[in-house]
Amino acid sequence: MNKKILSCIAAVVLLAGTFTARGGKKPDDEVSFDVITNNENTEGTEEVTGSDSEEEEGEPVNSDNAETTVTTAKKKDKDKNKDNNGDSEAGETISVTTAGTTAATELYGLDNPEEQLGTEQQTVATTVIITTPANDVVDETQQSVNEQNVIDALTSEEPTNKTLGGKYNVSPSDRYGYNQLSSSEKKLYDLIVDGAKNGYRNLDIDEDLSQEEWIKVFGCAYVNEPQLFWLSSKNRRGVLFYWLDRESIARCQKEIEAKAKEVVALADGKSDYDKVRTFHDWIVTHAEFKKASADDSEDSWMRYTVYGGLIAGEVQCEGYAKTMQYLCDLAGVESLVVIGTNSEGSSHAWNVIKLGGNWYNVDCTWDDPILSTPVANNLRHRYFAVPDEWIHNKSHYNVNKKTTGTQVVYFKPPACTNTDMNYFAKQGLLYSDFSSAEKALKEQLKTAASNKTRVAEIRVSSKSVYDEVTSHLKDYATWIKGEYSSVKKVASNCDENTLVIEIDLGY
Repeated sequence: MNKKILSCIAAVVLLAGTFTARGGKKPDDEVSFDVITNNENTEGTEEVTGSDSEEEEGEPVNSDNAETTVTTAKKKDKDKNKDNNGDSEAGETISVTTAGTTAATELYGLDNPEEQLGTEQQTVATTVIITTPANDVVDETQQSVNEQNVIDALTSEEPTNKTLGGKYNVSPSDRYGYNQLSSSEKKLYDLIVDGAKNGYRNLDIDEDLSQEEWIKVFGCAYVNEPQLFWLSSKNRRGVLFYWLDRESIARCQKEIEAKAKEVVALADGKSDYDKVRTFHDWIVTHAEFKKASADDSEDSWMRYTVYGGLIAGEVQCEGYAKTMQYLCDLAGVESLVVIGTNSEGSSHAWNVIKLGGNWYNVDCTWDDPILSTPVANNLRHRYFAVPDEWIHNKSHYNVNKKTTGTQVVYFKPPACTNTDMNYFAKQGLLYSDFSSAEKALKEQLKTAASNKTRVAEIRVSSKSVYDEVTSHLKDYATWIKGEYSSVKKVASNCDENTLVIEIDLGY
């Protein structure tokens, strides 16, 4: 900060509040239904997967069967993560005006300065804001007084020649996003990565570097370098902040490397498709979405990192996406993390991954449902290897854009136009006519019920077939309950954007 700004310090503003984060969730057009037995409604709210949304029950649909009633539910996009499913929310610029002075804060573009990408709710402790004259606004991240000790833990240590973290087999020049930057932006990206690896606080940046350029490049580096798990998303132009000290970084690094080795070994010798599917299924069955709350401890940083996905087991969308990218890096599969928003403007993060020479969207967050009681065998694949057409501007909006404050486009992700590697096509679960789709769905239901697993899912190739199959949801619910007495609850989680038909069973 220059002398002019320091001389303009006019006030110390103490703030305490709660910011509600955004969650990249699913669209509002899903339908859920519950089977009512003996005039008692077996609540299906927790049974509807694929959404972190709260449900608003509608009027029951008339039925000839007194024992079975269908209830529609409109889901509100809320972040389960779930971000479920999205996890973060769109960022904001916070301005505080005091006695004719203004202080503006701005995160690099993913979230509110006091929220990380993917948080639902974060409590802001007493905050000190440096104010400057209203006509000389400076973008700076608000820092909690108590939190400052944590943020400075690494950079306050004595300099050392030892770099942080372990050896990594992917360099910035291997990143798709990096190669979309200009030569000067690449130099800044390299400077940020090198600075984080060495624990530098202040970077020697060009004085002519604009705030917009800093926000863009810092955002690219922060999101697409998952191995830098100690780097905080909080930033100030030319300054880096960290979650941990050197000793903690070394300890976490050992844990990450050991667990990642185990997971990658599960995919050894497999095709890229099967590697990514292995990682997807492992992540959603070992990590749970954890939203922020007023009771959060200093360990909440884990949710936004690969440490959260591999070790702590609690993440938000950013943690899901970074964990997938980290595993793909180790397995030699090219991938990147992309951010965006849901229809309500809540931010979200997912992956774009190269399979068989083509690019596909993979969203672990929205494939991992919110359940009050986690179910390990609850696997679904609606967002596994899908093209842009199925999700862009339908469930995933503002792709790789910062839409608040200083608005930037981080970089343009590769176009995803192919469907060959889509889960349903690869697994032989894609149907083009009603008869075959219904038969397959019933087989899936029988398999799920006999194994006491949760999900029965297929995909159809046209909206007309989708409409015909989904018009019989009540019939399928009644049928499977009659076939298997162990099935106590039935709920649907169908999606007309992807044409995936999913029925969930409860026991």
